[in-house]
Amino acid sequence: MIDDELHTVLEEPTSVIDIRKNRLRSNLLLYLYQSGDTSINKMARLFHASIPSATGIVNELIREGWIIETGTGPARAGRPPVLYGLNAKKYLTLIMDVNRHDTQLVIFDLNNNLVVKRKIDIRLDDSSDFLEALFIETEKFLEFHKISRSQLWGIGVAMPGLIDTLRGNNLTYLNLTPPGVPLVSHLKQHFQLPVCLFNDTKATTIGEHRFGLAVNKSHVLTINIDWGVGLGIILNGEVFHGASGFAGELGHIQVKPDGLLCHCGKIGCLDTITSALALIRRAKEGIESGKATILSQIVNNNLEMLDTAHIIEAVHAGDEFSIDLLSTVGTELGKGLATAVHLFNPEVIIIGGLLAEAGPFISNPIEQAINKYCLSDFKNQLSIHISKLGPKARLLGTQAHLFEHLITKEF
Repeated sequence: MIDDELHTVLEEPTSVIDIRKNRLRSNLLLYLYQSGDTSINKMARLFHASIPSATGIVNELIREGWIIETGTGPARAGRPPVLYGLNAKKYLTLIMDVNRHDTQLVIFDLNNNLVVKRKIDIRLDDSSDFLEALFIETEKFLEFHKISRSQLWGIGVAMPGLIDTLRGNNLTYLNLTPPGVPLVSHLKQHFQLPVCLFNDTKATTIGEHRFGLAVNKSHVLTINIDWGVGLGIILNGEVFHGASGFAGELGHIQVKPDGLLCHCGKIGCLDTITSALALIRRAKEGIESGKATILSQIVNNNLEMLDTAHIIEAVHAGDEFSIDLLSTVGTELGKGLATAVHLFNPEVIIIGGLLAEAGPFISNPIEQAINKYCLSDFKNQLSIHISKLGPKARLLGTQAHLFEHLITKEF
């Protein structure tokens, strides 16, 4: 009995030391990923560790292939400090950017450098056929680029819908997998790799917060105007998920009680008048009713080919009909965002998604509507910007989410 108690006492300090050491290792790698190269002295200050402890951890991570020397930094006095950074070649990651229009496969290294990417013509559909096609195309992609499973650290999947991150499922697309089988489990089983599933708008929000216009901002809204309308929310510097992870479904607030049926089953959702699908529908209706526009010329009178890119092309060419369409979309979005501004009091709103490519033709009416429908005190510290990262924000956000998830599992 005494021996058992002594053994326990002797074991506890070691386990506490190991836990602290592993936490320092993961925090250091997260810092290097998010902030770039640094010196041992700075590491010690950042993580409240002694220089010998920081040196020991760095040496371990160098031996394990996580860290490499990257050069020297500026010296205040004496010898310039040696800088250390992530070994970008330690692992590759596979990012699947899935939406209702197409799917993009992207390979990153650990420094967010794009290795290869391919857009594949498979559209998100609520059936097992979609995943079967995705598996086939992904295997072809990896084989063509000679990327083996052993090189991959994990897979990040960004897609629209209500993502239950706890169970690894997309509640909007439940028929992708056999009944009762979570989407993440199905993907893991096929690829034999860790998989992280993430809502596309939240991925965009993280991308903006880590690498875009929301860096160092504490209260931010990102509006994703795509085939649906999504809202990303940053509160006190953290992405706000809500109780079930579903926060931000701005596209499904009702704005027209007597409006159109939304794909969610409700009537008059914001999606029905402001999404890319709604924009295309209204453009077709206008053309068929005889509105004067160059859109017919752009698509060679084939309305089935009409896409948002054609409408944006017409807008930049000065087409009045197309400009009016986007102005209406922007005004309605601005009304919806005015409610969100009153709820969350952001300092920045970042506009992204397909329609963000219209630039001021979409941002100006959004801003005008917010000015009209918001209390003046809420607007004093508020700025509205088009994303500079564009679609890359979603990819980088998925990559960051995957990295942060995997590094905590690694140590």
